[in-house]
Amino acid sequence: MYESYYRFVKSPFRLVADPSMLFVSESAREGLTRLEYAVRDGKGIVVMTGEVGTGKTTLVNRCLDEARGDVRTAYLFNPSLSGAQLLRALADELHCQVQGESKLELTRALYDDLLRHRQAGRRTVLFVDEAQVLSPEALEELRLLTNLETRHEKLLHIVLVAQPELLALLESHSLRQLRQRVELFIHLGPLTREETGQYIAHRLNMANPGRPVAFTSEAALVIHRLTRGVPRDINKICDASLLIAFVEETGTVTTKHVREAMRTVDAREMGLRLRGTRPSGPWQRLWVGAGAVVGIGAVVFATYMGTRPARSNVGRSPSLAGIASAASAEQPTPQTMQPSTQGMQPAANAKILVHLASYQERREAEDFARSLKLPPGRRLYLQSALSHGREWTRVLVGDFTDAAEAGEFARDGLAKRDYAYAQAVRVPANGLEIWESP
Repeated sequence: MYESYYRFVKSPFRLVADPSMLFVSESAREGLTRLEYAVRDGKGIVVMTGEVGTGKTTLVNRCLDEARGDVRTAYLFNPSLSGAQLLRALADELHCQVQGESKLELTRALYDDLLRHRQAGRRTVLFVDEAQVLSPEALEELRLLTNLETRHEKLLHIVLVAQPELLALLESHSLRQLRQRVELFIHLGPLTREETGQYIAHRLNMANPGRPVAFTSEAALVIHRLTRGVPRDINKICDASLLIAFVEETGTVTTKHVREAMRTVDAREMGLRLRGTRPSGPWQRLWVGAGAVVGIGAVVFATYMGTRPARSNVGRSPSLAGIASAASAEQPTPQTMQPSTQGMQPAANAKILVHLASYQERREAEDFARSLKLPPGRRLYLQSALSHGREWTRVLVGDFTDAAEAGEFARDGLAKRDYAYAQAVRVPANGLEIWESP
């Protein structure tokens, strides 16, 4: 719909791994450089990891498109195969003629094919996408394929593209031989705050709009905060935001459009995955679950017993509060925050408030506070808090006459998706500062 209005040549935020739309972030640039080095230097096995939606497949497609004439590539995107099926799929990808279907015949045919092409000056690179779901049998078959070599070099170079779960799998005792064959690890991280704005502008420019369209810097900041820089989720929010801007017939996408867009995407699922607490194994899942129970218990106790939660569990993003007992251990150690009094007034008396978000950086908390639009009669507060030896800045809204009123406000805000997190708390005046936007 909006594509015609803005006269885009192609959809700027379609959820496909289009290499022509690749934004080369610092992380992507490093990944491309390392992949090029791995091929040029003849590495046997390379592992490239990244969280869901960080652009791994797009990066692989760029490598496939830009492979030089002396590099022959194969790409397997359905790794749910047995060992023998994987060999068959590889032979088909390489257009290798095989007489027979046994593993011995497949392996021999692959060896002859790889050797012939190497003697002709061509290296063969195999990309295996979604490698974290490979069976141990298939992983072992890949290890054995690296035995196809001459006295001087490997004949097949393998790039395993996977979510971080593969790293834990490689640490298992049964796969220790495969782990020892990995010569290079590459990790594709999310976009930084600055890169998120550049990414949005890049995608719009590549779509070649026929009429002016842009996201404001404040909108890009909110998008980064909501997505934590994951390109797939940036695309989802930007797509929905453009649709809302199109309805209003405007070429400027603002924070209002972004907030409206969040109601059309799966904000809860996004928050659960992007808060940085997704466990990678059973013990991590156990601790996250325990942390959630402790966090919820502390807040409920604080709300109804009139006490401040000691060392409250707070997190990095609006959707993190209450379960960061596990997540905070993964965050980098912050600098000690010095509470600023600029634009602040000391609050008096204990108050019943609603906790909306917590940040390690006070600047991020202030940015979040500026982006909020509250109903008449409500006031924002900032408060320093300590959790697991780390300083955080909490963003709270008030004032409420009792816990029931605060609870109703929190439930209403969550139901309307005005907030990704909201929880009623009773907060003493100590350290509580009234937020006044400069």
